[in-house]
Amino acid sequence: MLKIFLLGIGCAAGQPPLSLWPVSLFCLLCFFYILYQNPLNVRLVLQSVGTFGFGYFLVTMNWIVEPFLVDIPAHGWLAPFALTFLVSGLSLFWGFCAAVGYSLLQRTHLGLALGIGIAEVLRGFLLTGFPWGLIGYVWSNTPIAQFSAYVGIYGVTLLTVFASALAVLPRTNRNCAISVIAFLGFIGLAWGGGLYRIAQSEFEYSTDTVRLAQPNAPQELKWDPDHNRMFFERLLKQTQAEPKPDLVIWPETALPLPFEFAEDLLAQLLDIAQGTPVLFGALRIEEGRYFNSIIYLNSEGEAAPVYDKHHLVPFGEYLPFEKFFGQMGLSALVEAAGTGFATGEGPLVFEIAKLGRVLPLICYEAVFPQDISSAGPRADVMVQLTNDAWFGNFFGPQQHLVKAQMRSIEQGVSLLRVANTGITGMIDPLGRLNQFLPLNETGYIDVSVAKPLPPTPYSQNPLWIVLVMGLILSFFCIIYDLSARRVDAAKE
Repeated sequence: MLKIFLLGIGCAAGQPPLSLWPVSLFCLLCFFYILYQNPLNVRLVLQSVGTFGFGYFLVTMNWIVEPFLVDIPAHGWLAPFALTFLVSGLSLFWGFCAAVGYSLLQRTHLGLALGIGIAEVLRGFLLTGFPWGLIGYVWSNTPIAQFSAYVGIYGVTLLTVFASALAVLPRTNRNCAISVIAFLGFIGLAWGGGLYRIAQSEFEYSTDTVRLAQPNAPQELKWDPDHNRMFFERLLKQTQAEPKPDLVIWPETALPLPFEFAEDLLAQLLDIAQGTPVLFGALRIEEGRYFNSIIYLNSEGEAAPVYDKHHLVPFGEYLPFEKFFGQMGLSALVEAAGTGFATGEGPLVFEIAKLGRVLPLICYEAVFPQDISSAGPRADVMVQLTNDAWFGNFFGPQQHLVKAQMRSIEQGVSLLRVANTGITGMIDPLGRLNQFLPLNETGYIDVSVAKPLPPTPYSQNPLWIVLVMGLILSFFCIIYDLSARRVDAAKE
């Protein structure tokens, strides 16, 4: 099992910021090859896939400890428990789904692989969903990512896992070598197809200038009364800088006070903006409930909420079963989870001057393809306000960025990403980060927004595409197994 565990660790090397997709693919092929060389039963499937998944998620999800290290004396003790709980839960889910797939689909190795692929899809939906680190993201920095426009990240993930298993399925070394070569050829064709889509896609740029402001406030200082006004002043200076833009966007929770108590701050912003509209994040209170919101200050100087975050972070913005944990005496857990946020009404698209139809996203919401597809009218641009200072300086912010890039590919729509500590930039409809500010840099950039491409196949039928793919692959597993049984019977 040590070998399988190390292969799981190696498979994670394809995830950003390393993005070593050949290593990831090699480890997937080796993992399935090892399984095929040994007799399997349900228990061994559960154990082997769970072990591989534990190694994979241990590396991919290591950033989860970062929020607990912001205040080490208070919350640092929770970091190893958070990582262990998350990694164990995800790897067991992989193992369970693989065992189910193996059992239902004639105890075939392809059924095992299909179970892992379906597990990757399901974890985007179950228990509010957590589709972070899907295997398909290993293609993020390659032309193959363009296929998300047709099948979405769920479809790319499903195909990657299933094709890797299929490539090493032949029982003889000679046939297996031929199959792997054919698999690599298929990757080459997919690569060329992605390049072709990029070359054939043309879009125009808006004539309006949008300023994306990055104050670079470390999380441990962001809410410190001795420092938070300094970060607000940085944003004011960035807004005031010449030449004057047509719109300014600030990151998530940019105000150091809740919106209802920030009259003086808003007056300063109004004076500095001088008629330039500003879109910014802020906490707000309504009927005793706290919302993580986006506020719009229009050219007439009127500021009002336009969106409340609806897909909250479990154990970060709310605590599932909070009353239960409190009754069990786990008050420290309840306090550390940062509970108290209310849920917004849901994904929506609203009109805003200089941008047109805007789909707003706050931080974690850019992770969920299904939320974006269900928002209603097609947006002209997506806007993500985020505070990635929680995620550290390596794995977390880079992985969060590529999810935003994949949403642009899936929808064929630009995404303006404004992050407190970075990475801030304009992502075009092909998922390319054209202009950006790197991590931990103070500053701003002025960008022109690329207009949308025609609606992608995935944006028009997101869940149906993935469902049909799952059914087709399941049918293929059954047919393949029946053919293999006939061959074995003929030999006997």
